[in-house]
Amino acid sequence: MAVPYVAVDDTDSVKGMCTTFLLTEIIRSFPDLDVLGYPRLVRLNPNIPWKTRGNAALYVRLGKGYGKRFKIGDIVNKSVFGYSQGREAGSVDDVFSTVKSLVEKMAVFEDEKTNPGFAVTEKKPSESFYWKAVRRPVNLEDAVLELEKSGAIYGGFKNKRGLIGSAAALAWRPKKRTYELIAYRDRKRWGSPRKIDEKSVMDMDHEFPETFDNYDYGNGYMAITPHTPCPILYGIRSVSPDVLERARRTVRGEGAERWMIFMSNQGTDDNIVKRKISEIKGYESVAVRGKVMERPHTIDGGHVIFGISDGTGSIDCAAYEPTKEFRNIVRSLIPGDIVEVRGGVREGPFTINLEKMRIIKLEKNIVKLHNPKCPKCGKRMKSTGRGGYYRCRDCGTKVRGREETATIKRDIEEKWYEVPVCARRHLAMPLKLMPLL
Repeated sequence: MAVPYVAVDDTDSVKGMCTTFLLTEIIRSFPDLDVLGYPRLVRLNPNIPWKTRGNAALYVRLGKGYGKRFKIGDIVNKSVFGYSQGREAGSVDDVFSTVKSLVEKMAVFEDEKTNPGFAVTEKKPSESFYWKAVRRPVNLEDAVLELEKSGAIYGGFKNKRGLIGSAAALAWRPKKRTYELIAYRDRKRWGSPRKIDEKSVMDMDHEFPETFDNYDYGNGYMAITPHTPCPILYGIRSVSPDVLERARRTVRGEGAERWMIFMSNQGTDDNIVKRKISEIKGYESVAVRGKVMERPHTIDGGHVIFGISDGTGSIDCAAYEPTKEFRNIVRSLIPGDIVEVRGGVREGPFTINLEKMRIIKLEKNIVKLHNPKCPKCGKRMKSTGRGGYYRCRDCGTKVRGREETATIKRDIEEKWYEVPVCARRHLAMPLKLMPLL
């Protein structure tokens, strides 16, 4: 048979399920086919208001004897993904029929935001569609057009918005990539508190420096575990797939029922576009340079706000309360500082939600102190208002002088700063990855 790409999106919900888990079930349904390359976990525009959770779409390539072949056990544990279950696919139509049945069985249809879409194709859509979907809102009609141009068989349920993610995932050609091992819970544990040994996560984080965003030491937060009643036990992200299985064995706690390694665009900043302020649109993720126009101020809820300008316009930037200690860096800015800010754009209020910030140039903080002291009696003198002369109000001494000034030492530096791990978004590139990707 031909080599089909299978893509699926928008089957999960904050109430449960996970589209990555559904992909494992799709693979299990075709035990006589090989997984060709790593399954792909593709994050799309994180600012879209109608997303379910992490706005991830999935695809996998299935087949036999084409190019470099990955055995199931190279990517997932053989005890679950053995060759004893399911049936052999007879055609692309047969693969599509099986995928449709699984989506219909497992998607969380009661959630109004869950609108599944899925596609099977022998040809990938245009790469340009991925860049559209990861950087701005796109409509369903454009996604359907891309799928039809590639000859895909596609379908969906409800409003079928998941076809956008399916088409975009298929269109991804990795320029930068990371990997994630996702471990899944036994079904009888779904919805119950996860049991993961916190110290083992910290040990794993130290032992495998190739991994990232595992643990937030400043806030005592395990970032590998989700906080919804979904099937995922944990996810370990890395710049290299080679360490992930060993890292998994380091984590102690409840046992995983299955696991899979995905290639992903997580941590790549693929969603970021460079903009002048006048060009910024809502729901984008932007990189903007500008001059700080005002001292940052804290509003109700602990959010810190300041404005920047680049000559084409001005815009507010916000370090929201979940960014924790990052707000202290923001509070240290003063008017005149030159910064580059990165983050998602909210439409209401029109604001950049900060994810990273580079201080390019610090303004010298020259502070006027006060009038000079009288050389005879030591009292503060009063300006006469003419010619730079000051007069002592007590003894009448008159001298020529100037106001005393001082430079206050800044407690921030000209470098990059980022939000803590507990506030990090999936696509945001951690500073530790900047030299690597």
